[in-house]
Amino acid sequence: MTYAVAALVDIDDFVASEQARGRAWARRQLRHADQAVRAATSARPGTTYRPQPPEEWLVLLTGADPEALMSEAAALAEEVRARIVRETAWTATVSLGAPSLGHGAAERDARRVNDYKLVLGGDQVIASPPCDRVAVTPPVRIEQELTRRVRAGDRNGAAGLLAGWVDRCARERDVDPQTLRNWLIGELLFVVDVANRARLADGSTDWVEACARLPIEDIITVGDIHERSYLHIWLRETLGRLMPPPARRDVLALAEAYLADHYADPGLRLATVAEAVSASPFYISHLFAEERRTTFLRHLTGLRLRHARRLLATSALPIDVVAAHTGYPSAKALRGAFRRHVGCSPTEYRRTRFRPGP
Repeated sequence: MTYAVAALVDIDDFVASEQARGRAWARRQLRHADQAVRAATSARPGTTYRPQPPEEWLVLLTGADPEALMSEAAALAEEVRARIVRETAWTATVSLGAPSLGHGAAERDARRVNDYKLVLGGDQVIASPPCDRVAVTPPVRIEQELTRRVRAGDRNGAAGLLAGWVDRCARERDVDPQTLRNWLIGELLFVVDVANRARLADGSTDWVEACARLPIEDIITVGDIHERSYLHIWLRETLGRLMPPPARRDVLALAEAYLADHYADPGLRLATVAEAVSASPFYISHLFAEERRTTFLRHLTGLRLRHARRLLATSALPIDVVAAHTGYPSAKALRGAFRRHVGCSPTEYRRTRFRPGP
């Protein structure tokens, strides 16, 4: 009786590295990887290998003793991994199926094992994944923060939040790949619900309209992903389709409203405002320059000095208190801003404009 063991060699982070360094670079690396797999298998009688483009190889070992066959397959897997690390810029994961009576069954079992790369990570030999014991619920919930980012139109922020959440869930003990995918699909449907503005007469989501934005083909695609780096890329692309970009004026209005509420904070920075409205600091600066013909700092300074002038003209508050109420860390800082932008000191301004309230 002849048994077969399949070893599936899978390059780690292939899509991410190809996007970062280019297709020509990836093709050169694939040639080196193919040579490494061929060299490791050629010296073993009864062993064959077959490329599975773009970045996998299926190695088949046959023999009469299943235990000896598994031992030989494990040694070969370690040799293949070492050669790929030595001869390419990549690492690889090798997944070993159980001994089977037939090449087809052996290959299917190796692919089943390789699916666990999604939760176990790469750069290793996976010989016997844990039994499919399912955690009941995700370890953390992110719906509140996810809603904020979706409503702000922050596609990159929402994708990053989901990617970090997937990584956290993958570390949960006993979670299996399918459970992780089911949780992710649930979060994606939540995003569709939040982002979709079409409602039925009773106020519920129009799911016919909503699901047109997340086709069934996209959901099926999740089942084929076993690399977390590629899953992160897929999330960014998918959320780019699900979430319309925020209007420029909406982002600017949110930034201006935040400044109006927080100008008295002396620690207020451009990065703080950008994070609060889920946009990049560069984009916020660009909007102030293009839409308001000013800079972020000039706008903030104008807010602070406008309120400082009002307090100086209507109250007898000491200068250091006025400074504290308007975002300046000291009376000296307020005096400096007044000299530069108003042309006089706060005391001189008060002397000419003071009109006490009733």
